[in-house]
Amino acid sequence: MTPAQSKRLKIGQRVAWHDSADDQGTVSASDWSGVRIEWDNGKSQFFHHNNMGEVEVARPNLV
Repeated sequence: MTPAQSKRLKIGQRVAWHDSADDQGTVSASDWSGVRIEWDNGKSQFFHHNNMGEVEVARPNLV
């Protein structure tokens, strides 16, 4: 995603690495510099807005 898209992410929003259904997480914090993602694998990671090219908004599960 672009930096502008990253800045619009909301806490609680689901995201995915490379649009993967298996590698997803939840936005847990957002500020002027970036977002923190709590990945489903238990890891936490901070991304600057301009480094979110590998992350996409997760697609809803169609179950």
